[in-house]
Amino acid sequence: MKLKKIVSILSAAIMTICCATTVYAETISLDFDCSEIPVLEPWVNFSFTLDHYDMTKLNDDAEVIVEYSHEFIAGENDVPDMEESYKSECPIELIVQSWSNPDTPMVNATGGVWAKVLPYEWGSGVAKFSKADIIAAYGTDDFSGVDALNIGATGHALLTVTSFTVNGCQDDIYITMTDAERAEAYKNALIIVLASALVIIVTIIVVFMIILKRKTNYAYDAATGKYIKTK
Repeated sequence: MKLKKIVSILSAAIMTICCATTVYAETISLDFDCSEIPVLEPWVNFSFTLDHYDMTKLNDDAEVIVEYSHEFIAGENDVPDMEESYKSECPIELIVQSWSNPDTPMVNATGGVWAKVLPYEWGSGVAKFSKADIIAAYGTDDFSGVDALNIGATGHALLTVTSFTVNGCQDDIYITMTDAERAEAYKNALIIVLASALVIIVTIIVVFMIILKRKTNYAYDAATGKYIKTK
């Protein structure tokens, strides 16, 4: 392998790493504090206000991921023969809320929106809500008027929420950052830089070893004044 080709491979590897790092850095996740959420009884919800987030900065593949546990609770007016059906109901829902007079056909008489979204996937303690389903429930893909995301229990569930994450956010989603979010952002950036540097160093070492091995396969021939291959 010629040195010029080796250098080209090294340059391509470094460019690939840099591009991958840039793409990764542009996509982040928002992890909300769930420590204060009580056990939610049927049709009770907990609100996460979005004062310092720009909710228009969600990628097309954005989704809300919730980790939870729940217990079945019978309702006063339940039909006994329907208990198994009630137990199979989805125990969790996401509610997209706005009180800022958003431009959507889902606006109610008070000028706000209370849009309920069921997960596209749930079970085993994890529920996933897609951006597409949120748009369908909210009535528009313009989330500039979204003021809060609420997580709630449906009609037959005692719900315990342990994690609430919005994935697929652009890194400029913050209007203002809390100290914890700023520290997390710095930590993630440092990890990316160190990981990229490590990959580059390993690549350089590998290329160096290839060059070294190539040179050891040749010996100087005094008769011809050239290096000849010995192996």
